[in-house]
Amino acid sequence: MPLRVPTKDDFEELGDDLFLDLTDEELEFFIEMAERKLESYETVMSYDPKPRLGGTENRTRNAGRRVTSEEDPYNAWVTQCFVEGDDGGELDGWEVGIKDNVSVAGVEMTCGSSVVEGYVPNRDATVTTRLLEAGADIVGKTNMDDMAMTSTGHSAFGPVLNPHDDDYLAGGSSGGSAVAVARDQVDVAIGSDQGGSVRVPAAFCGIVGHKPTYGLVPYTGCIGIEHAIDHPGPMGPDVESVARTLTMIAGSNERDLRDHSTVPVEQYADQLDGDVSDLSIGILREGFEREGANEDVLETVRDSIDRLEELGATVEEVSIPMHLDSKDIHDVCTSEGLLDAISGEGLGHGWKAWYNRSWIESFGKYRRAQSDDFPPRLKLLLLMGSYTNTEYHSRYYARAMNLIVTLTKQYDTVLETYDLLAMPTAVTKPPEHEPGRDQYDRLRENNLVHNATPFNRTGHPGVSVPAGEVDGLPVGLMLVGSRFDDATVLNAAHALEQA
Repeated sequence: MPLRVPTKDDFEELGDDLFLDLTDEELEFFIEMAERKLESYETVMSYDPKPRLGGTENRTRNAGRRVTSEEDPYNAWVTQCFVEGDDGGELDGWEVGIKDNVSVAGVEMTCGSSVVEGYVPNRDATVTTRLLEAGADIVGKTNMDDMAMTSTGHSAFGPVLNPHDDDYLAGGSSGGSAVAVARDQVDVAIGSDQGGSVRVPAAFCGIVGHKPTYGLVPYTGCIGIEHAIDHPGPMGPDVESVARTLTMIAGSNERDLRDHSTVPVEQYADQLDGDVSDLSIGILREGFEREGANEDVLETVRDSIDRLEELGATVEEVSIPMHLDSKDIHDVCTSEGLLDAISGEGLGHGWKAWYNRSWIESFGKYRRAQSDDFPPRLKLLLLMGSYTNTEYHSRYYARAMNLIVTLTKQYDTVLETYDLLAMPTAVTKPPEHEPGRDQYDRLRENNLVHNATPFNRTGHPGVSVPAGEVDGLPVGLMLVGSRFDDATVLNAAHALEQA
């Protein structure tokens, strides 16, 4: 659609929003100059190429169909599809589920939301392309929390139920991926982690979930919350599957929004020798001191750390008091960071990289037509972000972002002495499935991700590995390492798994 010349009323209204008291003479002048600038916009559009399907040509793609409740009693899937991977490769013949905020060309992507339901991306996310080139077949899009906004397992298409007990939820926001792995419906799945969204459902469903070092895996083609915290990550039945998948999807990408530099990538599965005799682990005291913690969960995690000590690791308690405030810091950052992403049509501005025009144009239309259907937490964050931005000129956002630098240094200081930090992935059992309880009420008590969120801000790698069970429900141990030392994190998890 050609760019329309703005009217005097357009600029006057926009000026009010920008706190500009424009005179009639100024408005007439700016309208004249805007008309001259239209040629620049026409030049940009003249270079626009036709969209190309996917990242690889000549690939068998079956766009699939929605999954029924009879076929999927735990509500793990949004769409079943089939995209054939290349012959050969490290993952040849593996069946993979993709979280429904990660683009698979030609297959509907809903982000677990009725707002963007019906959107079909025209090219693959980078992680999708890399999986296909490694030989994996994509068999479906997994369900997720509505716009990745909660950590319980509530999608616009219904709750994602826990595979161990359907009176409980799977956790989120990558709950569908966790359930698909736990029920042996896929070999591995891809999730995305903005505040624990890979690690928490992995813990609740009894599988392995890894949040890689920030920038290790490109986020291009994935829909996130805020570029500073978005991480795609593998989820699997065991550490080896996760490690093999990580090797295939890791590596720098010139189209990634955040990191253009070469990043170190290892053959992570080859590093899994299970030897932790030279490993030093700091048990993070504050990770066990969260409000509302379940003592049985904490004890189960302590027992798992004891097993690592029995295997030869040196284990000592460490303290980082600021860890207890990290969720508050994260929340303040997220409100205005999310406001920028949403007002930037789901992608934001200012990044020197490839922009997904298909998503930007579609999301812009959807949110203007259906913002009332956004989940309560998203509405709350947008309102708080807009309020503090307008009334307090981003002073709280700036202070919180500066505190992230301080928090990062505190973790780094401890990690100079210890190889890993250890704590519960979540300090509670999975949330109960309460059909009569609405999402507004759930917002009043959500402490599921408090240990997980700080490492999205600081970028440290973290894995959740099964630690045991409480009342028949899985419990996860989270191990956190230095940035780009994902191999050590995964090897310690492998040692515990083998024990």
